[in-house]
Amino acid sequence: MSPHKTGRDMGFRIDGSTGVLQDLSGDVNQQSIQRAVNLLEDTGMGEEERTFLPGLAGTTLSINGMANTTTEAIFGPLVSDNTSRTKTVEFKPHASRFYNGEVRVGNYQVSGSPDSLETFSADLTFDGAVNRTTVAL
Repeated sequence: MSPHKTGRDMGFRIDGSTGVLQDLSGDVNQQSIQRAVNLLEDTGMGEEERTFLPGLAGTTLSINGMANTTTEAIFGPLVSDNTSRTKTVEFKPHASRFYNGEVRVGNYQVSGSPDSLETFSADLTFDGAVNRTTVAL
């Protein structure tokens, strides 16, 4: 049996404010990737079981972490700029596995209270194909 993976090896990089990939692994404390495929039913009359064809697919990467000047410089401008810009991301679920591509940033949120660290969260939707590789960008 192969060993189970832990979140200890996870990593996250995104285009910084200068367009160069910036490692936010130390700032992100939770990340997940989700793939959704619309299934189109094509069941014909007289069939006993439903049948489906794959429709459109999409992948979303969700991140949460501690806010700071680096995360503000990357995500902050998107709050007031309804832009069509994409950002390059690299999601590392464990050693030697990477998912990367261009994303559009949505659902960005910053929150905090007087007695806590300021945190942020963002949903990053891949625009087009997601690359799955064993080599970092």
